[in-house]
Amino acid sequence: GFEEGGLAFSLGMLVLSFALFGLGATRLLEAWALHGRSYSGLMGKAFGLKGVYLCRVTIVLQQCGICLTYVIFIATNCRELWAYWTGATPTLATCCALQLLVLVPLSWIRDMQTFATTNLIANALILYALIVLALHATTTIAHDPPASLTTLPLFNRESFYLFVGTSAFVYEGSAALVVPLQEAVKPDRRADFSKMYVRTCAGIIATYIFFGALNWIAYGKSTQVVLTLNLPRGPWKASVQLAYSLAVVFTFPLQLYPAVQILKSVGRKLKRLSVSRVGYVAIDDPTTVEPPSETDTEADTPTRAIKPPRPRTSKLEGNAARTAVVAVLVAVAIAEVRRLDKIVALVGGFLGIPLAFVYPLAVHLRLVPNAPARTRALSIVAMGVGAVLGLVCSAVTLLTWNRS
Repeated sequence: GFEEGGLAFSLGMLVLSFALFGLGATRLLEAWALHGRSYSGLMGKAFGLKGVYLCRVTIVLQQCGICLTYVIFIATNCRELWAYWTGATPTLATCCALQLLVLVPLSWIRDMQTFATTNLIANALILYALIVLALHATTTIAHDPPASLTTLPLFNRESFYLFVGTSAFVYEGSAALVVPLQEAVKPDRRADFSKMYVRTCAGIIATYIFFGALNWIAYGKSTQVVLTLNLPRGPWKASVQLAYSLAVVFTFPLQLYPAVQILKSVGRKLKRLSVSRVGYVAIDDPTTVEPPSETDTEADTPTRAIKPPRPRTSKLEGNAARTAVVAVLVAVAIAEVRRLDKIVALVGGFLGIPLAFVYPLAVHLRLVPNAPARTRALSIVAMGVGAVLGLVCSAVTLLTWNRS
């Protein structure tokens, strides 16, 4: 990441992205405190059905995009592992396709509590991998220090735009979880949640800055997009790649879950519409039909509309749909397996920035009309900055998609 933007630009972009993310999260929670709705519900309250659809489509595409990067990351590491253990080097496309054997069954699991233990294991594996990567970068700097930090570019004009999206991608869908996390907090602690959440995110971004800068100084222009490739060939590298790959595999169904739930609700609505057209009369509110009075004749008696039964999706249908989603992600990963940096930038710029930096501020402006003028002005400026960053980053990334 730091290679894309240069040391100074990357540091400044991470600080700016955190400022926009913290402001957006705070504003969204202020709107929630007044109206008590989900993120998409707040968008609907502010902008009608278009707001709901826009929010849900963005969440679905973002979560699928994150899962897409996971598939490529796992394939890159598994290819190295296979070569280390067997001496043969499979293609990245093969490594992507083989993941269907694992990711598809995991996507069928509906109870997220099942992943409580595996999530803890995944966190432990990531911690182990990060420690090894940090130690190797530190020893590299100690034994073979860079000639001068001035040799590291402060600004990379050739690919800086990629880091704009990357700086938003690092939150990996956290914006969509702000309201559910707030609702899960005990009532007596909800007043402190906003500050606690922002401080936690600040700690995470500080860790990103330290870790990114450390490895960028250690490897310079040799820094790989998948950082585990910078480790020297051997047992340590293999253990880190195995640990990180397993952690990402365990995380995959959790990241896909919000998208699956939204797609599931869309499928139910489509089935309900099809049912209402065959033998039923769809009505908005059947309780508005008044009961007949004693003086009403049969001709005067209103006909009560029959509400169609709620359609149910069988487990087989649900599994087929989940399989199709994972298969599409793997197919896209095979086609774009060597463009991980571009995918991260596009997902972050086109989807992450609106969801985290723009929509929350727009919701606040609509649903908290009595906010002080200075607060509203700050929201307008921040929303404009986020929109410009997202549009420019996305446009340039697409225009340079085939550039190596």
